[in-house]
Amino acid sequence: MSRHNSIGLAILAALVGLASAWAPAGAEPGASMHGPGAGRGDGAMMLPLLLRGANLTPEQDAKVRELLAARRAASQALVAQLRQAQEELADKLFVPGILKEVDLQPQLQKIAQLREQLMQESAKIALEVRALLTPEQLSRASQVKDRVRQLQSEMRQLWQSGKP
Repeated sequence: MSRHNSIGLAILAALVGLASAWAPAGAEPGASMHGPGAGRGDGAMMLPLLLRGANLTPEQDAKVRELLAARRAASQALVAQLRQAQEELADKLFVPGILKEVDLQPQLQKIAQLREQLMQESAKIALEVRALLTPEQLSRASQVKDRVRQLQSEMRQLWQSGKP
């Protein structure tokens, strides 16, 4: 496996957890990265593709790996906390008795706070990676981003029309 492929996989593995944590529990199937909502978490999901398009040097590849390794534990901890909070909300929704919206507010606020922390962490990672790129690499990555958005738009149109 080439260094560029391995860095893409490493970034994807590190960020998939973040992106999946942003989707609400029980999200519609179309909200997956393969359905009409593909790209809703595009910041995290596009980063591996953008870096691959940027053609990282071996030195940049090594720095990105170090960066991801340094941030992995914090990100994984936040994802675990979010999953736990979402499970607690689901448990609360299915207990016998009367349940009002106000009863869910503390749990909903906790989930919102954890999602915000995940987005902040993801933004920090993206900024640190971006700082490693040359202007030419940023330009190439931007072109890939534009093309991915175009493809996502075409996919949404196909899903909505129901026709190939």
